[in-house]
Amino acid sequence: MFKKKPQIKNLSPLRSSDRRKLADQIIADYKVHVPTLEEIDPTWSAAESQAPQTTQNPTPALSATRSSLVPETCLSARFTTHAGPNATLVSGTVYVGAQPGQEERILWIQYGKEAKLYPTVYTLWRNPGLVPLLHTPDFVIDKLRSGADLMTPGLVGGPPWPEKAKPGAVVAVAGLEHPSVPVWVGVCKIDVSSLGRVQGAKGAALEGVHWERDEIWNWSQTGSGGRAAPERIEGWELEMASIGDGVGQLDLDDDDEDGQEEGGVALESSATAEGDRAAADEPPEDEPEREPEKEPTTAEVDEAFVEAFLYAVYNAKKNGEPPHYGLDFPIQPSFLIANMIQPHLRFPNQHYTIKKTSWKNTKKFIKYLDKSALVKSKDRNGGETVILDIDFTDERIRTFTPYRLPKPKPTQQSAAAQDTDDNHQSSAANGGGGGDPSLGQKLTIQTLYRASSKLVPDLIPSKTTFYTSSQISAFLKKYLEIHPELTKDTSSARFVKLDPFIANNILSSNASISDTRTLAAGEIARDALLKRILDDSHLCVPHWLLLRGKQSYDPENPDPSLKPRSGPPPHVSITVEKRSGTKVATKISGLELFGINPHLLGPELQKKCAGSASVGQLVGGKPGMLEIMVQGDQRDVLEKELARRGVDRRWIIVEDKTKKKGGKK
Repeated sequence: MFKKKPQIKNLSPLRSSDRRKLADQIIADYKVHVPTLEEIDPTWSAAESQAPQTTQNPTPALSATRSSLVPETCLSARFTTHAGPNATLVSGTVYVGAQPGQEERILWIQYGKEAKLYPTVYTLWRNPGLVPLLHTPDFVIDKLRSGADLMTPGLVGGPPWPEKAKPGAVVAVAGLEHPSVPVWVGVCKIDVSSLGRVQGAKGAALEGVHWERDEIWNWSQTGSGGRAAPERIEGWELEMASIGDGVGQLDLDDDDEDGQEEGGVALESSATAEGDRAAADEPPEDEPEREPEKEPTTAEVDEAFVEAFLYAVYNAKKNGEPPHYGLDFPIQPSFLIANMIQPHLRFPNQHYTIKKTSWKNTKKFIKYLDKSALVKSKDRNGGETVILDIDFTDERIRTFTPYRLPKPKPTQQSAAAQDTDDNHQSSAANGGGGGDPSLGQKLTIQTLYRASSKLVPDLIPSKTTFYTSSQISAFLKKYLEIHPELTKDTSSARFVKLDPFIANNILSSNASISDTRTLAAGEIARDALLKRILDDSHLCVPHWLLLRGKQSYDPENPDPSLKPRSGPPPHVSITVEKRSGTKVATKISGLELFGINPHLLGPELQKKCAGSASVGQLVGGKPGMLEIMVQGDQRDVLEKELARRGVDRRWIIVEDKTKKKGGKK
């Protein structure tokens, strides 16, 4: 997050009471064990050890723990910085303190409206065991320092993994050369604690927050730069044997064709022979063609990609109905790689990625298929190339001979990392905390109106009660029944005559040309009168309610927990825009009002779109309001994912900024 230098305002000292509250919050959030007097001195009486300790008179152990986490000379300051591939604005608070014999450093970070505090490496070096410690090879650490997320196959040392490494938990990462020294702080995107073998797994496991050598580490009041990490820290619980066993099982997926800036770390080193043998858990007779032991040539990778495309089209033609055989056109680059190429590769390993081909990216690969007369492609606005049609009658497709595909290697990932439609149900069944609670939710937006004093009490009984449009229609019907002279001798049965109340209080509230004509005519249609009442905010102020599941709102007996909000109903905003050059990105915001957690949806979109997805502060929005940015034009994928979470298409506003403005028609 802190690749760029943050703007830190003037530091101010914390009051003693605020420092104690901050330390107690950290102790509670991170479940820090504070030794009791009986644990320190067994001769201490149980009655005395159980006596309540006041904040002003804490135990020595509690005071020492507080000072270790938040020194007595702690200062605080607000900060702002720009993070992520789109340089989104992030704001928050930093807490600065000096440990004995050392200069002041940033010890804790708090950003947005989150109450959670994130420790820096300086705090972790002082407080071993504060968070779960995970491990990865040292060359991966170098890539993590560039701001990348840690992919699941980059984890070494398990199973078993630390029990506290649950989704949303703060964790630390150390390299294998100095396994007891954390140099990277992140947040679990999946349930790491329930993982099995990580070889062959896909997706990001940890999202980076802070690391050694970033701008937070480098900050100091004297401008002396960051402090080097120690060689060894006693106190961290390590299992060195299990760490060494996991080194040979690294196989990190790197299939982003455009080399995203904020994507995960890709490992280029192949697995050792021992790791390959350990991964071969199927009988030899059931295995498909063995993967080549040496790295294939570029021509061999090209051939594998073309064969995978032919296999995908062959399967579609075999199982689908003409004319498109179940394929939805246009086919986007992300769909081509994720749903057609990767599942049909002979050898799905680190050697067979789009970057290892002669085309280097998906756009040139599609151009090659077009030149080979297999597909018809087109360049969209923004430089993205899509497939408009496939020649299903091509001789290469009709005579294609299927080959045996490798069986997927089983992994014990959590529900949050599974790319299946029964994700939420599986998580609930297993009691895991990684499921997305917004999946499958049913949402309803109900519009209510509060009448102004112009309509009370002649038409509507109260100006403090919220009414539905059907209730207001019933009030109007009752008003006309009380005044039958308004419905007699009109030009049509649908019309009503104007009386002083309708003319002065309704039609004169916001005079327009149509109202002037109506006043001149002396009558108005019933439907038009009702619409006039509901559409004019001077008469009826609109409010909205978001109802979940079986919730309902009865205006006559309102639920106190349901409070209508004024203004137009909420919406999710999807914006497609250019990032730099010809690259296109899709942003989505406004998720929080619909009960959707951007931090849970972001990793899901990263898999669905086969590209990077970052979560950051919404530019121009309130602090704590987040937006997700996905690589490419992904509006169709986003709409489908929102529909799975109960968001109706009517509540989505799509803005395409890639189209040229002001062109001649």
